[in-house]
Amino acid sequence: MPSHDDYRAHCDAYVAAVRDLCITPEIRSALEDGRGKPVDHCQPLHPCLSRLTHKQPDRRAHYTLACLIAHERPDRRPITPTPGPDEPVAWRSRPNLGATLALAARGRTDGPYEKELQVLIRLSEDLLHRRLPGLIQQLLGAGCPPDFAVLLADLTYWTSNRLSVATRWQDAFYLTALTQPHTQESSST
Repeated sequence: MPSHDDYRAHCDAYVAAVRDLCITPEIRSALEDGRGKPVDHCQPLHPCLSRLTHKQPDRRAHYTLACLIAHERPDRRPITPTPGPDEPVAWRSRPNLGATLALAARGRTDGPYEKELQVLIRLSEDLLHRRLPGLIQQLLGAGCPPDFAVLLADLTYWTSNRLSVATRWQDAFYLTALTQPHTQESSST
């Protein structure tokens, strides 16, 4: 496996490459159809993703992430904090899925997004990949897009280090929720 810094750079480059692929409606549609499926059930995606995922750890994480990015609409594409030459953004300061769920929860720690987090952290890799597309569509609809590069890294490490990733997601959820103003409106999942 490459060094952490090299892999993080790969994650940023992969997200940018998939967003570029999604400009073509046919490719976007093919990627959307890969929704939560294992790599060997995603034959139409191979022409698009094989060169980007060749020799990378956990191809399923890459394929799942490409499907998630395909649900992002170009007119609502978020600005992902990508380190520039003069202003590096610390990887750990970028929001993980837990922080994104807290932002969507708008300061509530007793609502559906907390419950969703508690379900996610207990899932096997297969179930997590199957559940993410629906959740990501909800987050995008709520105006709370995840940092896809950070999510890719977390998905890659899920099988070998699930408890560490789950703990970071929980910490980020509760710490982010503490900094958000609590609102009376409830989010729905």
